Amino acid sequence: MWNSNHQFDIIKAGDDATRLVLLASALRTGIFRALDREKDLATLKEELNADERALFIVVEALFSMGYVDKSHDRYIIADKARSIFLEMGKDYAGGYLPHFMNILKSWLALPEIIKGERPEREPVPRDIPVFMHAMVSRPDSIAEEAVSQIIKRKPYAENVLDLGGGPGKYSKAFVKRGLRAVLFDSDEVIDYVSTAFNLKEIKNMALKKGDFTQNIEKDFSEKFDIVFMGNICQIYSEERNREIIHQVHNLLKKNGMIAIEDFMRGRSPKAEIFAVNMLANSEEGNTWTEAQFGEWLKSGGFHETEIIDLAKKGKQLIMGFKV
Repeated sequence: MWNSNHQFDIIKAGDDATRLVLLASALRTGIFRALDREKDLATLKEELNADERALFIVVEALFSMGYVDKSHDRYIIADKARSIFLEMGKDYAGGYLPHFMNILKSWLALPEIIKGERPEREPVPRDIPVFMHAMVSRPDSIAEEAVSQIIKRKPYAENVLDLGGGPGKYSKAFVKRGLRAVLFDSDEVIDYVSTAFNLKEIKNMALKKGDFTQNIEKDFSEKFDIVFMGNICQIYSEERNREIIHQVHNLLKKNGMIAIEDFMRGRSPKAEIFAVNMLANSEEGNTWTEAQFGEWLKSGGFHETEIIDLAKKGKQLIMGFKV
C-alpha cells in the first residue's frame, strides 16, 4: 500500500492545508470572480461588502502565492489561476474546494467521534448545491471508464437504473452509449439537478424521486438490464448494503447486472483514509473488503461476480450477474 512506506511530512502537510483553506475561502467569498478585472482594494471591498483589513491580508497572501497579480496597488487574478477558479476546464477546482470546506468541518470533530460522542453535525450531502457541483466538476473520463467496462460486459443492454445518481455524470455516459437511463435520487437532489444541470432536457434520461434505502421495488413497473450503484455502499452499514443489493436483484431482468463503484479495502490505496471521511460524515459508513462485497452479492442472489480496478480514480468496479 502506498501509505505504508510513504514519507509523510507533517509540517509541509500543515502548511499545504492552511493554503488550501485560504484558497477555498477566497473562492467562496467571491474574490477570484471579482478580480476577473483589475481593481483597487477600495473597489473590491465595496463590491464584496468585505472587511478592509481582512481583505488586504488575504489578497496580499494570494499575491504572494502567485494566484493574484498586483500592479500599482491594483489587483487581478493571475493567468494561471483562471483555469483553476474561473474556467470549467480540466484544471477547474471551483467545484471541489467548497465541498472540501464542508468536509473539513466534520473532520475537525474526529476527537469527539473517536471517543464515541456524536457531535452535532450536518452531513456534507445535505448541502446539495455544493455537493452536486463538487461531483459534476470531476472529469467526464472518470465516469466513462466505469461505463465502458460495464457496457463491455452487457453490450446489448437497453436500460439502466442509476441509484443515487446525483448530478447525472454516469447517467449521461450511459445515454451517450445508447441506453435509456433512470436517475433515482432524493427529492431535494432531483429538484436541484434537474434545472441546475439541465438534466430534465436530456433525451432518454428520466428523473425519479425516492429513497433507495426503502422498498424501491414498488417504485418501478419496469425491470432493468443494469443497476449502477456509485458511491453508495460507502455510506451504509453491512446490513443496509445487504438489503439494498437484495432489492436491486429483484429490479433486474433475467441475466441482468449490478455494477458497484466504490473504494475496496485491501485493494484500493485510498480505502482506509476514505473510511475516515465516512466516519466523520455519516452515521454508519465505512469502506468494505472483497469478501464483504462478495457475501452481499451472494446472499442477494447473484451467482457470478467480477472485480476490476479503475485506474482513473483508485476505485473498484464490482459486478454481479443475475441468472
